[in-house]
Amino acid sequence: MIKRDALLEIRIENIPARFITSAEAQLEAGARELLAAANLPFETLKAYGTYKRLVLHIIGLPGKSEERTVKVMGPLAKFWKDEGGAYTPQSAGFAKGQGTTPDKLTVETAPKGEVLVAIKVISARPAAKVLAEIFPRLIGALEFPKTMVWEETRVRFARPIRSLAALYGEKIVAFSFAGIKTGRFTVGLSAKGSRVINIPSAEKYLRILENANVLVKDTERAKALATEIEQVSKRTKLEVETDAELFNENLYLVEYPVCVVGTYDQEFLKLPRELVHLVMKKQLKFFTVSDSKKKLQPYFVGIRDGVSKGQKNVEEGFRNVLEARFRDAIFFYERDLTEPMENMLNVLKTVTFQEKLGSMFDKAGRVEALAGWLASAVHGLDTESVRKASRMVYADLSSNVVREFTELQGVMGHYYAKNAGLSETAAKAVGEFYWPMSAKSPLPSTRESSVVSIAGKLDTLAADFAIGLIPSGSEDPHALRRQALGLARIILENDLELPLKEAFSRALELLPAKAAGFDREKTTAALLDFTWQRAETLFEEKGFRFDEVKAVKEFFIKNADLLDCRRRINDLHVVRKNPDFEALAMAFKRAKNILRQAKHSAAAGPDETVFEKDEERALYSGIKALSGKLKGHIANREYEKSLMETVVIKGALDSFFDKVMVMVEDPKVKENRLRLIGSLVSLFEDVADLSQLQQ
Repeated sequence: MIKRDALLEIRIENIPARFITSAEAQLEAGARELLAAANLPFETLKAYGTYKRLVLHIIGLPGKSEERTVKVMGPLAKFWKDEGGAYTPQSAGFAKGQGTTPDKLTVETAPKGEVLVAIKVISARPAAKVLAEIFPRLIGALEFPKTMVWEETRVRFARPIRSLAALYGEKIVAFSFAGIKTGRFTVGLSAKGSRVINIPSAEKYLRILENANVLVKDTERAKALATEIEQVSKRTKLEVETDAELFNENLYLVEYPVCVVGTYDQEFLKLPRELVHLVMKKQLKFFTVSDSKKKLQPYFVGIRDGVSKGQKNVEEGFRNVLEARFRDAIFFYERDLTEPMENMLNVLKTVTFQEKLGSMFDKAGRVEALAGWLASAVHGLDTESVRKASRMVYADLSSNVVREFTELQGVMGHYYAKNAGLSETAAKAVGEFYWPMSAKSPLPSTRESSVVSIAGKLDTLAADFAIGLIPSGSEDPHALRRQALGLARIILENDLELPLKEAFSRALELLPAKAAGFDREKTTAALLDFTWQRAETLFEEKGFRFDEVKAVKEFFIKNADLLDCRRRINDLHVVRKNPDFEALAMAFKRAKNILRQAKHSAAAGPDETVFEKDEERALYSGIKALSGKLKGHIANREYEKSLMETVVIKGALDSFFDKVMVMVEDPKVKENRLRLIGSLVSLFEDVADLSQLQQ
């Protein structure tokens, strides 16, 4: 059978770039589902999108759908005929609904008993007719963050639909949607006058559009954009800073990307680099340009849709708009530089953080106090820089620039702190206060910055937990999961020795009276557990097994020392490769299960005079010898040596379990044997809970 391609093009008014990739995914998923349901096979399909059109291209469709037989279960078989042998209303109705007659029904056994069954043959249908049903369903099912109504049928779509092209091979797939009938026409590039183009067949669509300077395929457009940017870099001998997010946004703002390179006044380079970048990116979608040393240069790269004779005019227009934006930015920035940071901070008295937690000024005071406490607990810090930085971490929130560009909070604080005369260490701590911004983004670069950043995260976490604003599902208004992950990352990746339990307790102590009513001990435990959940992810990303991580959780809940837990996990991971240790872990799990089933929790050791068997004496002798060695290793945090020492006792433990019955009738002997294995479990658990390990 000859196979042909199918095409659906939805030509629309300018659609926001952020809508397009989702629409493409929906078109692909919906088409696969509907084609399968219609029994119309295909070879491949792909959706494409630009700001003016959404396209579905299906390759290798046969001329007809495949004939198929469907078995439909109906009512119970007892309702087939009545006592007189006549077909009942139930069987007659079921048969009619399936396009058959009661006499052609059969009986089969189903979970609910014997039921009537109708065998339906669904005939093959022309592919064009099947597509005429599928295509409008696909269009109508598309969901967008925002939609609008523009015509009498009141269809909702991201933007008004202007034409629909639908083809199977050369044949038009006829249907209408939103008052528009399908055809074989589209239009070319806007910059070329949007001339009408006839599409002779679905197979020729992509090539015809490409010849008309419309790159429908996202990958081809991305390749063209990357090539354009590369050529600009070669021509100018400068680096175009290709921000990935900005690149993708430009990709869906044009159909044929062309770079427009322009210059701007050197005066604007006195603006902070981040502000220059954001003005270009956020307001104009331009790329910044730098030299080989990453120093900004007075050039911009804008992307326009296609080439025309007015390229120079476009460049001038871009430059005029950019410089107008820069003048606004300079006005805001210079105005902020004349404002003392203390004044900026005082403005935050009128900005509420949370009703029960006070203003942002109050929060700044808590962070300052908490950072000061941490600075005294962490050795080797510039405590004065920590104190001054922590006081000003939120001051830039009231600045003109941050009110205009909220993404620059913290970043602008760095520049304002330097302008205010704070040390480079303090200014850097202000600038890195919100770091890390994501799971993989950079961490604070100094110990002072780390402590100040941690203070802010501790306050936010403690405050929200204290008043019950604990994340659930997708609800996380203050990004507590990110805050806790950042806290764990800073400690682990910057090797920061920190009394975390005491720090959370101190953070809770600093909360205002309105936040009272919580149990500090329980809330601290909940905060530690929440932080541990984030740390678990980090450990597993490093290649540690989930059960190894689980084996040290209780140490964290008890001591809140992430660095110590990392040592334990790492050493357990190393020693686990010893085959004898794996068997020992299983024996340990058996011992712990015996204690759990017996509900035995006595801390006292066994009485040697009660021992009846040599295996008991040998095991206890091994435990005593091991105990002395382990204490020294554990005190020095040498957990690998501790775990290797435990392997020595495997033989005595195996013999004990082979020859000795623990749960005997004599209560005195049973209790003594439970104390014996209890002393072993207690000894092992000083290193890790081996019962959590799985084979």
